[in-house]
Amino acid sequence: MRICLDAGHYGKYNQSPVNKAYYESVAMLKLTKYQKEYLEQYKDVEVILTRTDERDMGLYDRGYKAKGCKLFLSNHSNACGTESVDYPVVYGAFDNRGNAKEFGLKLSQVIQSTMKTKQAAKTATRVGDSGNNEYYGVLRGARAAGLNYYYIVEHSFHTNKAATNWLLSDENLKKLAKAEVEAIAAYFGLVKKSAPVTPATGDFLVTVTADVLNVRDGAGTQYKINTTVKEGDVYTIVETSKDGKWGKLKSGAGWISLAYTTKR
Repeated sequence: MRICLDAGHYGKYNQSPVNKAYYESVAMLKLTKYQKEYLEQYKDVEVILTRTDERDMGLYDRGYKAKGCKLFLSNHSNACGTESVDYPVVYGAFDNRGNAKEFGLKLSQVIQSTMKTKQAAKTATRVGDSGNNEYYGVLRGARAAGLNYYYIVEHSFHTNKAATNWLLSDENLKKLAKAEVEAIAAYFGLVKKSAPVTPATGDFLVTVTADVLNVRDGAGTQYKINTTVKEGDVYTIVETSKDGKWGKLKSGAGWISLAYTTKR
C-alpha cells in the first residue's frame, strides 16, 4: 500500500497567537515524519512525503503527488477567532467517493481521544464553485490523481492554548502519530513486519506452562496458527526473536511465545 503524507505549508508559517513558539508548518512536518516512521513498521507499505524540509510546493501539486497511492493525508492545525474552540476535523471527498467519510470519522475520533480535545471530533466537506469538484487545491490534486481516500486533517486549533501547548511537545506528536497510524493499519488491514530474528547462543529446552499454546508461522501474533502445544510439553528452541519474546521450535512446526514457558 502506497501512502502520501503532506506536511501543510512550509517554512515558519501560521504562528499561533496564543503561544508564539508554535508554527503550524513546523509542528506538522514533525508529525508527518513520525507518521512515516511508524507506517514503515508495517509490511508492504511505501510512504512518500510531499516535502521533507521547509520548501514550498503548490497545493494542487501536493495532492497530485499522491498518484498511485491508496491514501493521502494533508496534516494541519486549524485556526479561528474564538480561543475556546477545540476539536479535530477531517475534510474528505465532497461526494463521499468510496465511502471516504467512514475512515475520515475514525481518524478524527482517534485524534480527539489522543489529544483529549474539549469538543467532539468532526468530519467536513467543502465543494468548489463549480459544484462538482473540491474547494481545496490539495484535495483537487489528490482527486485528480484518482484517489478516494484523500483528506485534510486538522489537529484541533492553534488558536486554542491547550491544544497548541499539547502540539508543541515532541512526545505528544509521537503519541499522536502512533495513534493515527494504528487507525490506518486497522482500517486498511495492514500487518506489522515480523520481529527480526537472530540465532540463539545455543539451543535450549523450555516447558510449556499454558494450558494450550499456539504455534505460529512467525515470531508474532499477526502470524497464522499452525498447531497448538499443551502444558507440560518440553521443546527445543533453536532460534529466538531479537526481542527475546518468541522461540522457534526445533521440529520446524513454528514459533511459540516464550512468555508461556519456563526455561529448563
